[in-house]
Amino acid sequence: MITTKRYSTLMFFILLAINLPAQNLTGTWEGKLSTDQILQLNILQTGDKICGYTRDYVIADTSSFCKAFFEGKYDAKSKRLFINGRYFLQNTSTHVLMRLILNYKKEKGKEALEQKPVPVISYRERKTIFGVIVEPYMDYDSSEYVYIKKISDQPFEIIDLMKDCIAGDKVKDSIFKPIVTTEPKDSQPEIVKIIAPENPKDSLPVVVAPPVPVKDSIAKPKELEQRKNVEQSKIDVHVKTINLKVYDNAIVDGDTVSILYNGRLLLTHQLLSEKAIEINLELDEGQTRHEIVLFAENLGSIPPNTALIIVTAGEKRYELFASASLEENAVLVFNYRPK
Repeated sequence: MITTKRYSTLMFFILLAINLPAQNLTGTWEGKLSTDQILQLNILQTGDKICGYTRDYVIADTSSFCKAFFEGKYDAKSKRLFINGRYFLQNTSTHVLMRLILNYKKEKGKEALEQKPVPVISYRERKTIFGVIVEPYMDYDSSEYVYIKKISDQPFEIIDLMKDCIAGDKVKDSIFKPIVTTEPKDSQPEIVKIIAPENPKDSLPVVVAPPVPVKDSIAKPKELEQRKNVEQSKIDVHVKTINLKVYDNAIVDGDTVSILYNGRLLLTHQLLSEKAIEINLELDEGQTRHEIVLFAENLGSIPPNTALIIVTAGEKRYELFASASLEENAVLVFNYRPK
């Protein structure tokens, strides 16, 4: 008998496979990044959309490593995979988010992804009868070299961000411009982009029941009123039921928060990580302005306390960013305007 957990996992991969193109990149890929690092790519693919995370480390110093979430797309015609790093999940050194253009190839039955070194113009001195002259010559930047092979048909781990990414709409570009989709209305939700910390970005939909109210006997943080409330995002919503998924933004470093809705404590001392803290919220129809307050219980190992909040409201979704400190609370405002 198949357990519920195993059955759910099996169905996830069956549904994923329905939308795969001829080339299936889903799985674990591993190999060389430049000449001194090992890179692992964990990929989920549906259609031309790619979601996943990287893991890489320095060969001479395995304590220098990072793990980062990425989104991308696969162009079946050119057999190219485009990857944009989005958020650090771990970073123990000075690693940077990667942007890769990988060429798919098959060699002796083995699948591989390769990014060749980038050609650059360098300069050198050359002695002539007229003296020493400096001349340009073509060189290659080996730090851009990537060669990885497929070692498994499944990712090493499927994290929540990957599931949300696959469930969402088409991949967003690196400067977060609005994306116009041509998909039928009953397939995936419209994506709306809001740029900058004051009015951030976008993301996904699920209609769910309101959260169980927290009893007034559970005390609010004592320092709540002593800190300044700073409005960091404001969006208009047209449905009263919304879904929030709260993640650590950037590096997972032990940030914990308490979350309040219109002054009412919903959750307390919640650890932010790459796994979502999910809140199903039903807005009070008797008022227009609604506030979510993130109260920093600590600052983790890397201040300040930062969060990524994916908000689903009907057919629209948004990505909002919040940054709280021991002096300021992060406030997200929803203006409820029913149609």
